Amino acid sequence: MFGYFQHEGCKGLERKDFFRFAKEFRQVIHENIPTIENVTFFDPPEQQPAVSSRESKEEKELRQSMEMTMKKGRPVISGNSMFLPFPVGDSSVVAQVTGLDDYLVRKVANDWLDKLSLLLLREFLLVKRACIDPLTGLLSSLHLEEYLDSSKDLEQGVLVLVTVFPKSSSSFQAREYQHRTVSLLTDFLEDRFPLYYLGQSCFGLVCENCDSDFAAEFAPSLVNYLKRKRCSRVHVASAAFGGITEQTKVAQPLSEEIMKKAWTALHVASRRGPFAFCNFSSIEDADNHPLAPPSPLLVRWLQTSSRKLDEFSLVQFDIAGEKLIESLMNIVGHEARYYTDNNSVFLLLQELSGKEAVNTGREILQNLSKTAGAERAVNAGISSFPLANFKKAELLQNCRKALCHAAFLEPGSLVCCDAVSFNVSGDIYYGDGDLVLAVKEYQRGLLFDSSDGNLLNSLGVCYAQMNKHKLAVECFRKASKSKADRFMALYNLGMEQQIQDENEEAIDSFTRALALTEKEGEEKARNDMSFQLSVLCIQEGEYQKGLDFLFPWYENEKANDGGQSALRYLGMACYGLGRHQDAMRYLQQAMRYDEYDAEVLGLLGEIYLKENEGDDIALRLCEKAAELSPYSLGLKLRLANAQIHCGDYANALKNLQSCLRSKKYRPAALLQRGMLALEQGQLKNADQWFAKVESCPGSDSVIVREAHNYLKDLRKGRSVEK
Repeated sequence: MFGYFQHEGCKGLERKDFFRFAKEFRQVIHENIPTIENVTFFDPPEQQPAVSSRESKEEKELRQSMEMTMKKGRPVISGNSMFLPFPVGDSSVVAQVTGLDDYLVRKVANDWLDKLSLLLLREFLLVKRACIDPLTGLLSSLHLEEYLDSSKDLEQGVLVLVTVFPKSSSSFQAREYQHRTVSLLTDFLEDRFPLYYLGQSCFGLVCENCDSDFAAEFAPSLVNYLKRKRCSRVHVASAAFGGITEQTKVAQPLSEEIMKKAWTALHVASRRGPFAFCNFSSIEDADNHPLAPPSPLLVRWLQTSSRKLDEFSLVQFDIAGEKLIESLMNIVGHEARYYTDNNSVFLLLQELSGKEAVNTGREILQNLSKTAGAERAVNAGISSFPLANFKKAELLQNCRKALCHAAFLEPGSLVCCDAVSFNVSGDIYYGDGDLVLAVKEYQRGLLFDSSDGNLLNSLGVCYAQMNKHKLAVECFRKASKSKADRFMALYNLGMEQQIQDENEEAIDSFTRALALTEKEGEEKARNDMSFQLSVLCIQEGEYQKGLDFLFPWYENEKANDGGQSALRYLGMACYGLGRHQDAMRYLQQAMRYDEYDAEVLGLLGEIYLKENEGDDIALRLCEKAAELSPYSLGLKLRLANAQIHCGDYANALKNLQSCLRSKKYRPAALLQRGMLALEQGQLKNADQWFAKVESCPGSDSVIVREAHNYLKDLRKGRSVEK
């Protein structure tokens, strides 16, 4: 049965294996040929009509040696180098082994040379099978562990773990879901990073030369992508590596250290909801988090100082020192209430509102600038009481949020905590993957401005990841009516509607967004929106409109070696427009890109039937599609059609029975049931089945017309017989 045999990628060697596992293959050659220095893998030279005049002596010798090797089909020794040919499928790879021992060159036997390539090929295949997961064809956990442990002076990077669990407990559906997840991850990564399968629906990525800032952007984008693709639960965790101390290296292997961090982050992410992520740095360095809880001593000072105050303001300066204290005294007086904590100074201003506190804070900064010079620009954050429904103890955190806001402005800025400050703090928590705290911050920001488009949009994104779809749509609708960032609000609204199968509404949202004047930074979102809009149009039967959006997108992506995800939809659109040859070409390309796409295989089989490209091939394609997705009635319907054409009436009848019970597929199943009766010579039964099509609810005009034509021919034939 499909899905439980060894993956095709494990059954033999491919050209790319010699470059993907070059390190491991070199080690095999070193173990079999003593005293060698270096091993390099090459593609064999192609035949040229003329040799380049710029070819150096070394290049010429290398080319001639490889040509001789390919011509003889056996190892060739040239000087102190050996050239080994490795046939793989329809191509070949040549390994150049340098630094051969002179004694070995003189004494080596021809029969040993003849067997050497075959011996190495067998060992290469064993190495590959150890490095590849047998069910998914991805790199294995063993390969990941050895890669991390054997890499000396490993550059900075990030290990990302992704778990994508299926809803169903059925083993067959779980395998189908797993293959689909592999295709989705491969499509998302676009060969940027190696993909590993670690077992139990868990995948790993090694992102070299990346840091925690990269992970903060990569993790939410991956979660959102998989959510859009209808995955039921997605958790992403990341842990940065690089710069490991010698003490850490001795204590435990590097792979164990990194994996331990990543698993810890994954455990935290799994408790945050169905779609969540976590970066280990947010756990590891929690005390230095920009919004870490204030110290107990600081909280006690504020409680004591403000106990009898009904109105006051609190100012936090992001620097401490005698010069700042001196400036405080100069402006506020020697009775100033202040507290120094972790390179910050908190100043309590009695009976001053926010505006008055801003003026006082500005005077202090100006005085400090005059007395201390331009050593360092000082930022300040202000929060006042009473304010909305905030308690006195919350003013400490509000000051920090205002300082985080000030960090985005020019040095020396003074910010009073407002809606933007809570947008910034919400973004910080969202970047950590803590959606619950992010939602609280955005909601607090809306207390200042209930129509703030940025806050509403950010809140909607959090609700969407928490599977609170109604709340998310409500936020996006409100944000789309605001002046700020209407484009992203409509984009997110369309995405959420698409996930909820509200295709017509999603098309409307995307169309409205694309009609807005383009602004800087929208290029990536507009590009994705054009693709999503084209897919929706094709799914709704608007094939020409979808093709008008999709083909330019595909051509643009194709120029950058991308666009493979569009192939299946190009095929569907062309098929819907009756351009079967074009559809066949696109679907064949899509099948090479993703051999587990059941819809592509099924549709291609249907086209093969219509274009007389071979009924047996069409039947095999439809059978494979039904195996890949055994619960898809649409694919069963296509399989039944192929079985009728090939004379397998018993199995066709079996597949049609389940389709007849479906409201969606019943009209098409009735038509095929009539065709089956017609093929079996049961004319009366065929007449009855075709008649049922016309009276069946949900029958479209095409199916009704086809059934009517069959009825017309049947009844005409009977009248001729009479």
